[in-house]
Amino acid sequence: MDLSNVGTVGIIGAGVAGLSTAKVLLAQGLTCTVLERNAVLGGVWTTGYSNFGTQVQRELYEFPDMPLPKDVPDFTPGPIIQRYLEDYARQFGLWPHLRFGAEVTALRQDGSGTGWHLSYIENGSNHEAQFDLVVVCIGLYSNTPHLPRFEHQEQFHGEIIHVSELSNTARLAGKKVAVVGFGKSATDAALESAKVAATTTIIFREAHWPVPPLLLGALPFKWAMLNRLTSTLIPLYYRPTNLERAVHTLGKPLVWLWWRLVELLLIAQYGLGSRFGTRLSLVPTTPIEIDAFGESVMLPRPDFYRSLRNGRICPLLTKIAHYTPTGLMLQSGIAVDADVVILATGWKSDYGFLSDEVRSRLTFEEDGLYLYRQMIHPGVPNLVFVGNASTIASILTYSLQARWLGELIKGNHQLPSGETMALVIDKIKTWKRKSMPFSQGRAARLLLHMQHYHDELLTDFGASPLRKTGICAPFKEAFAPYEPNDYRAIASGDWNENETR
Repeated sequence: MDLSNVGTVGIIGAGVAGLSTAKVLLAQGLTCTVLERNAVLGGVWTTGYSNFGTQVQRELYEFPDMPLPKDVPDFTPGPIIQRYLEDYARQFGLWPHLRFGAEVTALRQDGSGTGWHLSYIENGSNHEAQFDLVVVCIGLYSNTPHLPRFEHQEQFHGEIIHVSELSNTARLAGKKVAVVGFGKSATDAALESAKVAATTTIIFREAHWPVPPLLLGALPFKWAMLNRLTSTLIPLYYRPTNLERAVHTLGKPLVWLWWRLVELLLIAQYGLGSRFGTRLSLVPTTPIEIDAFGESVMLPRPDFYRSLRNGRICPLLTKIAHYTPTGLMLQSGIAVDADVVILATGWKSDYGFLSDEVRSRLTFEEDGLYLYRQMIHPGVPNLVFVGNASTIASILTYSLQARWLGELIKGNHQLPSGETMALVIDKIKTWKRKSMPFSQGRAARLLLHMQHYHDELLTDFGASPLRKTGICAPFKEAFAPYEPNDYRAIASGDWNENETR
């Protein structure tokens, strides 16, 4: 894939990934058009359920080259993030290049086999555009909710909604509410319901390990999760270092013991145990070092587990058998009365604008879309995905992906051959399927392997992956968390020239 002659770029989506990409490529003098189907920018941050927001501390969800204002709270509310994205677009001159209400309906290659022909609807009219390069920045979540059906659903007399429809809690006031799921949105919805509902039940098939915002109530989780020490102790990356191989060979018993101690800490901090059979055990059956790469990894709000234990929220670990006229019958034999059932069951993938021929060449699989560096398929030239990666600090990841793409277009690094990229993709596919639980989004999942991935991106275009500075840099490299501000020079494009090859 040769991008040296790229002059025009079509960017699909004006969320974090699309804005990051536009900022980098516009600064390089490329002509960019950002097509956003909504009336405002922001992607998943344009709308959300009641009281939605980030699930990390403020300093972990900000652009490396434009920090959040100092007065922004931790676990930042969604509307604040949306306004922050607008400020980002304003600061970097992106607004003139944004087309709102422009929904892409078709994307197919032009006659040259490298450029792209794009169709979209804007203000009710059909439009066509031609681009040398198209960057898909629609992220991991579409606007089409996944709504599983259960038997006898038509007999239910109550209301069934997706969590995205829970814009406020008024519709739950005084009702009997059942929440289905155990990810962040499910736990948030259960807490919102518990404020106003007559009863709140959360139904889930499997418990998952919570990640506490503060370990032992004092230490921010980033110090335990986002440093190179933890990157060494988690299950091996597909391309481990010699040190990591040694730790997981000679020190394997100690690694195993470390994670068992972490589990004991979480059991104690959140009261996950059954207390000698007097209550439901919330201890997951999957080891934490494996479960941490599952779909439902989350930082729950502090009140969630307290609410499970004090009776404000009733937890039921089972599956749904079918609806009844008055609620749900569970496979455990318990009947749950409900006026409202909230499905916190995720979203469908949203690549319907791709032609059948392009979809076939991209080889979508049951567990997602596997790409080289999470961005490129060797069989589909001049089509790049930014935002197809699930990490703890996604705004940082997408900023680095955009920089990697910009440096590729400038010629500061080259892609390997198509055969080599395909081999790397196969290796990653085998690794993920061996070490990570199944989900439809497993191909995009990196999570705690974020540091490995960021190192890879920087190394590709000649920047040093070691970003800590000062006299204590070696200590900080091992034990201090990596945050967006460590990559400020990378995101802005003005890192020291002596870093490059």
